[in-house]
Amino acid sequence: MALVLTLTPSTVSAGQTFQAAVTGAVAGEAITFTYDGATPQTVIADASGNASATFTGTTTGVVVAAGPTSGAASATLTVSAAQNCVVTVTATPSNPAAGQPVTVTATVTCDGVPVQGATVLFATTGGSLGVGVTTAAGQASVTTSSLPTGVNVVTATVISATTTCTCVGVSATATVTVTAPQNCVVTLAATPATPSAGQPVTVTATVTCGGAPVVGATVLFSTTSGPLGIGVTNASGQASLTTSTLPAGANVVTGTVIAGTSACTCVGSAATTTVTVAPAQSCVVTLSSTPASPSAGQPVTVTATVTCGGAPVAGATVLFSTTSGPLGIGVTNASGQASVTTSTLPAGATVVTGTVIAGTSACTCVGVAGTKTVTVGTATGFTANPACYTISFPPLPWAFATATFSASGATPGSLVTFHLGGANGPVVCTATADASGNASCTAVLNIGQVLFATYTATTTGASGPLQSSSSLGVCLT
Repeated sequence: MALVLTLTPSTVSAGQTFQAAVTGAVAGEAITFTYDGATPQTVIADASGNASATFTGTTTGVVVAAGPTSGAASATLTVSAAQNCVVTVTATPSNPAAGQPVTVTATVTCDGVPVQGATVLFATTGGSLGVGVTTAAGQASVTTSSLPTGVNVVTATVISATTTCTCVGVSATATVTVTAPQNCVVTLAATPATPSAGQPVTVTATVTCGGAPVVGATVLFSTTSGPLGIGVTNASGQASLTTSTLPAGANVVTGTVIAGTSACTCVGSAATTTVTVAPAQSCVVTLSSTPASPSAGQPVTVTATVTCGGAPVAGATVLFSTTSGPLGIGVTNASGQASVTTSTLPAGATVVTGTVIAGTSACTCVGVAGTKTVTVGTATGFTANPACYTISFPPLPWAFATATFSASGATPGSLVTFHLGGANGPVVCTATADASGNASCTAVLNIGQVLFATYTATTTGASGPLQSSSSLGVCLT
């Protein structure tokens, strides 16, 4: 068989390796490869008659493979000029202040093509800054805040790389001029400027570096009595804290930067502001009732008006009560008013008390109370009679029972409405009072309605709305 010689690759850059391989040799035959001025290599062909050798490309020329039995074969290698490896270095920002983070980036290319995976060492005359590995864009970076004031020459050197170029040892430099540290300034302001004791006060610290806002700085707010809390500066360089604990008198509030990174050294920078707190304003609770002269069983609305220094207090919770116990609670509206309506006040004079039990304002209102004496006249005679229900057979869920409701003492011809539970409960039926003032009606109750233990009859009399409640239960006979 004749030898066949193949070069892989057949075209290389100077310094790049290639393989010369033959087929068709006799098994065990000694094949000698020669190329340019390289030392010839003799390789024993394997059982399939194959043999190969590796050389480094130097110049374009003929490669020969020869054996004593199979003869010789040749192929021509083409060697191109070595590729060029280039490193460039940039720094951002180019003119930082002392202590400001600087990012140094090296870009490695081979004949203009990015080199990925190259390891780059960054250093100055003061020592190493760190290493980075190039990305697909051929870039490696390191960030440092340790560069001293003055001119710093940063060198980026490729210390390892796999590429068609010889990049190891290639380097470049960038000059980073570091200026003296910028000035960090903290200013404080309080709103409102002259609060009352117990009124919320917002203290705002503004942190700037060379006149520019410092973002992300942690500010500790405190007085001589201790810390008030912390805040973190926003994009405007402002951090705020709201407190209602400052006592009456002059309070010196200090804002101190305890953490934060910027071109300035801001940690430890502080400022003060004096917040003069006036004595607490007076909280007043007044009560009124409607109607002025109710009858027993007639609904009465008691209203508490809460003011602070004469201004309405919104959102205060008021407990209404008598010596017999609580009547209910209400929450003041924008006019500072809260109300409760009751029909349980007995005939005679009853003192109703309205007490603030919760609420936030410039005043300390919790615990402040007002009273109103409500004089209730004798009952009108309008009376709801006990009612009972008879279970239907079969007791269907929607027609479980039948009950007759009745009331006496109504104005003849007036409409009487019967409610389950209280006066605002569901209406089961209505009736018109006869000439004797009696009214009654029969209603079919569902399975849920029989669970009510009471009902209330309502009507309108000469003096206004009337109501009366009575029991509701199963008929026993």
